Amino acid sequence: MTTTPKPAKKNSEKKIRPTIKKEPIHPADYMKYNLPLACESCSHFSSPTEICTLGYMTAPHLKRNQEKSYSVSGKIAFCRFIEID
Repeated sequence: MTTTPKPAKKNSEKKIRPTIKKEPIHPADYMKYNLPLACESCSHFSSPTEICTLGYMTAPHLKRNQEKSYSVSGKIAFCRFIEID
């Protein structure tokens, strides 16, 4: 009796990646209120290097990316650690 060899397994392990939850904002609220929604508004943001002094990734929270995200989906990724001066 012969058995056929099983095909080699591909690396099927799921990679764990941090996800960023985006919150919907009503257009009237977006236009009416000055929401501190970008890294540039935060005390922990270093402008010359565009890095967060707490070590969080800044790309999804930069103003230019937030505006692009809102114009496409109506949602914004709020940083839970934003600190306003």
